[in-house]
Amino acid sequence: MKNVIIIFTLFTTISLLLFSCNKNNNAPDVILNIFPSTGSTMTPITIDLSESTDLEDNIDELEIRVDWENDGIWDSEWTSEKQHTQKYENQGEHTIKIEMRDTDDNVTSAFESFSITNSSNLVPANSPFNYNLGINYETWTQGRNQRVISKDLDTITKYFRLIKTFHTEAVGTTEVLIDPTMKEVIDYVLSHDNLNIELVMGTGNNMLADGGYGTPFKAGHMTTKTYTDSWVQMLINSFQNADNVIKHVKLILLGNEIDMNGPSLSDAHFKDYYSSWIPDSFNNLKASMQEAGLGNIPISTTIANYPLSNPTAEGTMVQYTSVKHIKDNWSSVWNSNKSLVLFNQYTPNSGKDVDFGPVINYFENVDKTLNGTPSVYVGETGFSAEYQESNEAIVINQVFSWLEAQYTNQKLTVPLFIFDAFDRPDKPAGQKKMGIFSDNSATNNPGTVKPGINIPSWTIKPKGK
Repeated sequence: MKNVIIIFTLFTTISLLLFSCNKNNNAPDVILNIFPSTGSTMTPITIDLSESTDLEDNIDELEIRVDWENDGIWDSEWTSEKQHTQKYENQGEHTIKIEMRDTDDNVTSAFESFSITNSSNLVPANSPFNYNLGINYETWTQGRNQRVISKDLDTITKYFRLIKTFHTEAVGTTEVLIDPTMKEVIDYVLSHDNLNIELVMGTGNNMLADGGYGTPFKAGHMTTKTYTDSWVQMLINSFQNADNVIKHVKLILLGNEIDMNGPSLSDAHFKDYYSSWIPDSFNNLKASMQEAGLGNIPISTTIANYPLSNPTAEGTMVQYTSVKHIKDNWSSVWNSNKSLVLFNQYTPNSGKDVDFGPVINYFENVDKTLNGTPSVYVGETGFSAEYQESNEAIVINQVFSWLEAQYTNQKLTVPLFIFDAFDRPDKPAGQKKMGIFSDNSATNNPGTVKPGINIPSWTIKPKGK
């Protein structure tokens, strides 16, 4: 009898312990990540719950189900897979609901929201280009010391016929001369007339403000019309005649990221820079181009960081006044009288983040801040393979999927220039490996598109085709 009592007591104790454990079992701690935070109707949206935890169960034992629209209808059965991908046909704000359960049927719910936008408001009815998508090309060596420009352009023009450059005039001379590397580009364009290559040509920043790097700033070269007259004649001579300039040069950019490459707020010439030097350079070049028969070629600039609030603050007057001057003094014969400015932006965390969503939001917000005028064009965006080549492909493909949605609907996109064609080893950290084409590190002979990057098939098609 004693043995029976002992067995019964042991059984009761175990049962109570098991009941107690079940009663206190913890529900999963859900971590729901969505990538990217903003995408287009052509962008795969991925949810990842692999960072979720449970005190009693390991991650492989936890199951989830997904309601992609939070409409009360589950779109998946319970599954142990923690990553799922979906595209959305409708633009707007979307909310995803997921449930995660453990092996004891404890369930935790989680919600996350994101945006789908094709940014149709950024797609202009008119642009000065015959192509939707272009690429930045650095003609200076910058560590690619063995590179041959004609070979670079052979590779580039397989995918892009709209090319943006940075160095029109030669440096280190008092004469007004074409930069030798730019002359090689021009000669290539003229000798490959059948390719219908178009150029966006940037001037040096010393055209607006001469100095920097330890040298006091003074008025740039283009603040005098005598100089801009000579500069335009240099351009015509480099292309052999004005007709060739008109055919191939679709936009002149005054400087590059002029809010980052001139007198700073603390400089004695800061106000001169934005109130006089920049507008005078614009006006002089505009007049010189007109007098030389090139009056149909528009002039603009590139802004690195346009303020989305309080744009008239003293520290952001370069951005505000430059954009305003271009808008107010835009020629009626330029781009069907629709002004434009190029804006640059990279992913968060100094370009290390792989989520392109905030960049889309930035461009849309700049457009809202400007009330649509001037038009927002994308001068630069990209990613450095210093932060993994696979991550570069992830970001660049997000750019292309954003544009693909625009192109699919209208055969038009926001004009955008990928940065960059090739890596630039001599640039500062974070800017060394931004090329989308590979090259041989010893010979600098260009290779193919970097692994994983998928360039759309329509890049060399004329707009609307």
